[in-house]
Amino acid sequence: MRRVATTVTTGALVCACAVVAGCGSTVTGARREGPAPTATMKVPSTVAPAIAADPAALAVMVRKDPGVSETVRDKLTACRDAGYPLATDAGDLTEGDGPDLVVNVTTCGDGIGVAAYVYRMINGKYQHVFDDEQPPVYASVDDGRLEIIHEVYNTDDLATYPSGEESSFWVWRGHQFVQVSRWYSDFGAKTPSSSPEPTSTEPAPTPGADLLDPGVPTVPTTGGATARAVIPPTETPAPRTTTPAPATRTPPAAALTQARGQD
Repeated sequence: MRRVATTVTTGALVCACAVVAGCGSTVTGARREGPAPTATMKVPSTVAPAIAADPAALAVMVRKDPGVSETVRDKLTACRDAGYPLATDAGDLTEGDGPDLVVNVTTCGDGIGVAAYVYRMINGKYQHVFDDEQPPVYASVDDGRLEIIHEVYNTDDLATYPSGEESSFWVWRGHQFVQVSRWYSDFGAKTPSSSPEPTSTEPAPTPGADLLDPGVPTVPTTGGATARAVIPPTETPAPRTTTPAPATRTPPAAALTQARGQD
C-alpha cells in the first residue's frame, strides 16, 4: 500500500479504511508475494508556500473551502499527537502569482490518502482549481505536471496488497487541468511494469472561484513542502509556597519542527 511518509503530518480521518479494503475493481493476474511498494512524496521543485509550514492554518483554510466535501471538512481535525492529517507539495503548475499548493488529506497514523486538492495563488490568496476525493488517492508535482495516483483493489484484496496502481498526469491549459496521460501498473504480473491507458478527453471541472485567505503571510518557506505541527507543552504552574518567586524568569522556547516526507 502506498502511504505518505511518517514525517508528514497525520490526523484522525478513518473514512478511507473501509473504502481501501475493497473497491470492487477487477484486475487479472497472479498475486505477487509481499506488500506493494511503499512510496513517499516527491521532493518539490520549488520552495513551498508559507502556509505549508503551518498545518493548523492550512487545516483551517481547507475546512472553510466550500469546494471541499462536508465529510472531509468535518473530520479534518488535529490527531492525538497534535498533528494534522495533511501532506503538501508545491510547484509551478498554473503560472499563478506564486507556487501552486498541492494538499493531500490522509488518515491518522497510516497515511492513507483520502482526498487531494490543488490551490492556485492569486493576489496572495488561494483558489481551489482541482480536486479528487476518491480514496485512496495521492497527488504530487512531477516535472511541472500534476500527478494523481490511485491504488486499485480487487474485492478480495487486503488493504496492504492492492492489485495495481493507476497514475494520471494533468497540465494546466487555459483555466483548467487537462489529462495528458494515464498509466496502469499491474502488481500481480510476473514482471510488473506500467502500460499506457486511454486518457480522458474532458478537462477537470473547476470546483469554484472563491478566493481563500491563507491566514498567514504568503512568503515561501525555505525548507521542504511538508511540515509537522508541534504544539508547545503547557506549563504546569508551580505550587504556592511562602518563598517569593524570582524577579525574572525565562519562558521555555516554543517547540518547532519542520520536516518533509516523500510519496
